[in-house]
Amino acid sequence: MERHVKHRRNTSIAMTPIARFWIFVWLMSMDLSAHAAPVRILGASSLTESLTEITQEQDASLTFGGSGRIAAQVVSGAPADIVALAHPQWVDTLEAAGVVHESVSLLGNQLVLAARPGAPSTIQNLSTLSTAHRVAIGSASTPAGLYARESLRALGLEQELESKLVNTSSVRAVLAHIEAGTVDAGFIYRTDLYAAPSIEARFIVDPGLHTPIVLPFILTRTGSTKPEAVALFERITGAEGLSVFKRYGFTAVPTRHKTRAAQAPSSTEWTNDPVVLSIWVAFSSLLVSLTPALAIGWLMARREFRFKAALSTLCLAPLVLPPVVTGWLLLQCVSALSLPIAFTKWAAVLAAAVVGFPLLLILTRQAIESVDTRYIQLGETLGLTPFQAFYRVTLPMARPGIAAGCVLAFARALGEFGATAMVAGDQPGETRTLALAVYGLTEQPGGAEPAAVLVGISVLLTLAALLAYERLVWRQHRLTGEQR
Repeated sequence: MERHVKHRRNTSIAMTPIARFWIFVWLMSMDLSAHAAPVRILGASSLTESLTEITQEQDASLTFGGSGRIAAQVVSGAPADIVALAHPQWVDTLEAAGVVHESVSLLGNQLVLAARPGAPSTIQNLSTLSTAHRVAIGSASTPAGLYARESLRALGLEQELESKLVNTSSVRAVLAHIEAGTVDAGFIYRTDLYAAPSIEARFIVDPGLHTPIVLPFILTRTGSTKPEAVALFERITGAEGLSVFKRYGFTAVPTRHKTRAAQAPSSTEWTNDPVVLSIWVAFSSLLVSLTPALAIGWLMARREFRFKAALSTLCLAPLVLPPVVTGWLLLQCVSALSLPIAFTKWAAVLAAAVVGFPLLLILTRQAIESVDTRYIQLGETLGLTPFQAFYRVTLPMARPGIAAGCVLAFARALGEFGATAMVAGDQPGETRTLALAVYGLTEQPGGAEPAAVLVGISVLLTLAALLAYERLVWRQHRLTGEQR
């Protein structure tokens, strides 16, 4: 007993340096956090180069993205001292949330249709866009997308071109599509041409076809309490900042007032089709995956071969790869093979099938492995071929486990987002699934209510699928126990 106590005391003494080290790290982190935080700026992606140059000598933290996404994050409590948007539609929402201290309508811009130098020369104005195969455009929650759709609507072209439009999450995503050659042309701001010298502007969209492009800059209430944030806001919105913006192609809108938001587009269209489309995509992806999963599952369960580990690794990779990486790889494969399915519902099926396949394969293999091989041997002694033994013996006994895999793969496909967004895009009525609709609604003013409806539907579908999965797994375990 004495020896045991002594040992415990020695262990305690030995742990003391480790404890001291972590206490030192904790105290250092407290000391670092006590220093003044940098000015936090959230800006529209079209302002990336200009705002970076203006603040390069300042202690500032910059984050860029789509205006709708940025505004939604700020409303939800994301820390921000200065917010720069590419459309005034979110300003009222930010004011209602108590975020805005001061708003300045500072800059203007122009909308252009851009393309790579080798793109079809027939695209010379909006009326000739029908000759293009694919045209990139910001989604309905992005400012550039709103301006572009207003212009198409003014000429009565929106419905005619809807099937050709590839919706993106930001204007920089449009640039990426143009550079990658996945589209023939795309709607961007004139200032975005500075970020992509290899892209050329085919024409400037008539400003009379859309509401004036105005970029509001907002000093938040949090920022107004920080002298360094106020000083930087004055610099950005003052003569020094304006001169930098002009060099990047922006025009001046020197009116200093609280901007009134433009009327947000109706969000009712977002809740009409996504549920039905998601179920169709998930079911179709299951049909595509089932036969390969049965074949490979049987092969992995019943056979030993040289590259078995490599095949298993390849099949299970989508389970651990980031979905956007899987989507990027799928997009490259589709483009390399010249398959005409990119940004269609069949691309959504492909994405859902790939991300759901590993779950289906794992449970299918486990179900087949759970079937006692003596039953199969007995069937073969009665004259059954290997295929007949699989169909008449293995499959009936493994059916609950395989069905559980189908349910889990269906549920995974139902909630797929990242890969679908990359290879299929957010095309209304074509590829806008539940997950994409929820994501898009969070970037629109007034989108919280329909988003909540879709979230509720998604949760109910997922819980129902998981309950069915648990029931089927229980049946498989019971069947396996009876065999033994």
